[in-house]
Amino acid sequence: MKKGQFSRDWSLLKLARTWEPRDIGGEVIERVIQEGTPEAVMGILHAISDIGFEDGLKAKERMPPFMQPSDIIETTLLVAGVEVEHQDTEDGPITIVILNAHGLFGYPFSMAEPAAAYVTGYVRAVTEGAAVTREGNRLRIRF
Repeated sequence: MKKGQFSRDWSLLKLARTWEPRDIGGEVIERVIQEGTPEAVMGILHAISDIGFEDGLKAKERMPPFMQPSDIIETTLLVAGVEVEHQDTEDGPITIVILNAHGLFGYPFSMAEPAAAYVTGYVRAVTEGAAVTREGNRLRIRF
């Protein structure tokens, strides 16, 4: 045995015990949004919105016909750990979504753009004609 072999092996053993594969997708998205060209940013956000739309269609298909779109959206977001406020107004119900991408994606985005794109796509799939507007770190959904 060479001098220092035990120390090297011990260090490698510690590394092997603690190493875990990681999903770098969130980091890639965040870097492209922060540093990419406007076209790249729009492409990423469009893809995220499309994924939200696809997920919304799947959720809507699994629900019985009597389920209200607002209930489907609010329940999905609450289960994901995203804060939601519901308001009943004279013009109809409004859902306010506090954009928290960590709850949606499991990656702590430092920006709200990915969550806004996903939720907007999801809402388009579940509802017909709901108006979605962004107000800072919130989305307002008027049904």
